[in-house]
Amino acid sequence: MALELLSRRCALLAQIAFEIRRVALEKYDIVIIGGGIAGLSTALHIRRNVNARLLLIDKGVIGDSTKTSPSTFPDVVARFNLFDAVLQKYTRFTYRSPTGVTASFEYENPLFVTLDYQKICNIMLNRIRKAGNTEVLEKTEAVGLEASKSVSTLKLILSNSTNVWCNVLVDASGSNFFALRQLGIGLLSLYSHAYGEFLEGCKIEDPKEMCVFAGMKYGNGGGWLYPIDTNTARFGFATVTRSHFYPRSIVERNFSEAIRNFYPYNEMLADSKRKRSEFGTIPIEPLKKFVYGQIMIVGDAAGQATPWYNEGVRPALESGEICGKTIVGAYEKGRFNKAWLKEYQRLWNAKNGKSYSRATRARFKAQFRTQEQWDDSVRNQASLTPDEMIAKIRYDKWPSFRSNVVSRYWHNLRNLINKLNM
Repeated sequence: MALELLSRRCALLAQIAFEIRRVALEKYDIVIIGGGIAGLSTALHIRRNVNARLLLIDKGVIGDSTKTSPSTFPDVVARFNLFDAVLQKYTRFTYRSPTGVTASFEYENPLFVTLDYQKICNIMLNRIRKAGNTEVLEKTEAVGLEASKSVSTLKLILSNSTNVWCNVLVDASGSNFFALRQLGIGLLSLYSHAYGEFLEGCKIEDPKEMCVFAGMKYGNGGGWLYPIDTNTARFGFATVTRSHFYPRSIVERNFSEAIRNFYPYNEMLADSKRKRSEFGTIPIEPLKKFVYGQIMIVGDAAGQATPWYNEGVRPALESGEICGKTIVGAYEKGRFNKAWLKEYQRLWNAKNGKSYSRATRARFKAQFRTQEQWDDSVRNQASLTPDEMIAKIRYDKWPSFRSNVVSRYWHNLRNLINKLNM
């Protein structure tokens, strides 16, 4: 009897030892869910500064070619060394309504670029792998999360029937909102559903002209034409709703109507052929909190695209850098706790909080305005100088009071003249 009891105890101790070894093998300092730009930026900043054990998980393949085409500014490309991902540089910016109201701006040097999303991701992923001590799991989905109040370790349940443990979890899952769903927190309330196509056989008049569209006719989220050269371009439209889900077929139908009827682009794209389609849903309202205990939320999962122009690349890169910087500090101090990790929230708020808060309030009203109000918005921006327009696109910053008075006066005078001529 005593021998049998001893045997059971030995077996139990052996099982416990096995579990301890297994957990040790499957425990990471940081796990990042999502291999998009925000997740990769976070991982890269961590990897360059500390030798923490890192796991990067993506439910698909990192560098998904179906993601909508991003645009940003040349200095962002330089800062993050993404020159090889640049498809085109633009020296002309045009903001146009489907009714024909237009605001155009010329620049001596390129002020905008369009990027290849797949190349951005591959560049950053290669740098992460080169730094070492990072495991990458593709085609693997995080399906569950368990947190213990007594133990400062998070347990993540994966779709491949394995579990991993970590000190810090970074949710960069985009519109999948892994952390919010697991924590039972309400989702955001404003989304841009974008559909576009990479087209060949175009007849682009000026491949250095970047075009952004306003108005209700083809989607209240606006649209874009990003030429690559005279023969190829990316063209698309978006619809903004208060729902996370929206039928892709409706956005595609709006796109089809635009490519047939939206002058002068219908003539440039009349004989074009689709190389591939691009579709995505982008939250355009930031979360009030980005940190929940040992869970940090970044990129589209946190609603960090700019609410005023839906710019996603720069916020993803910069927010990932801020998130990574905070984790590096926590790792170096050995303090993976909420009090330390909230530094991420403080740094982000200091950089972006005021402009995002103001723009988000305005966005709710702006997306559901009339076509005439959209046209007035284009006319208003046409009264800006080229530098003022850059500030508006980048920071939602209007001119100072004195220059704004002049701009408003010119804008109102031109509106009056237009109405008198009607």
